[in-house]
Amino acid sequence: MVFDLLYTLVHPGSYPGGTGRIGWLAGTLGVDAAGLAARWAEFEPVLESGRTGDRDPELAWVRSVAGRADLAYVEADWDLTRREALLHPPPSSVATLVALRERGLQLGVLSNTHAWELRAWHRSPLAALVDVVALSHEIGAVKPDRAAYEFVLDRLGVPAARAAYVGDGSNDELVGARAAGFGLVVLAEQAAAEAAPGDLPRLRAQADISVPSLLDVVTVLEQRAAG
Repeated sequence: MVFDLLYTLVHPGSYPGGTGRIGWLAGTLGVDAAGLAARWAEFEPVLESGRTGDRDPELAWVRSVAGRADLAYVEADWDLTRREALLHPPPSSVATLVALRERGLQLGVLSNTHAWELRAWHRSPLAALVDVVALSHEIGAVKPDRAAYEFVLDRLGVPAARAAYVGDGSNDELVGARAAGFGLVVLAEQAAAEAAPGDLPRLRAQADISVPSLLDVVTVLEQRAAG
């Protein structure tokens, strides 16, 4: 079984002031938020694919938009919400992975990410519960590209038809999983239900089943196994 990470297994909150990362960064740097968001929208896909060529691409980008070099305070808090989410994952996520492992399933994580936001991953309680971790900036493939799914399936050593994919539906990941041949595609509804409930009908149509709680994945698999 392959899980998305951000907004599926963990749910990052807001930065101080109730903003997302770019809103926080714009306020910190004193720059126009709309302009910064537009530049980020162009840069993030390159960043997630690992094709920037810079040693610290996030810092290089911030320096380019800020016009100054002393940005240690930005580097320190860039992953603030992700760090908290990874170090303190929902009990339901931990319980789900433990239950699936107890049932003999191999588990993978496939996520569109960049290095700075995942700095706390290796200290997360989730890290020891999965067999394979495929992060886009490391593998050079971004969902919904088929190569991303094939990478994690190859490392797990299972054909797509015998695997299930679970995600919140962002980045067309469910469409990509279906195209890659996963035997079961599951929408984890929590993120959309909280942030964009109007998207739920569209996302549900992309999945074989939808679950309000991640723990429901265990129940679904047991029901399918029972026939």
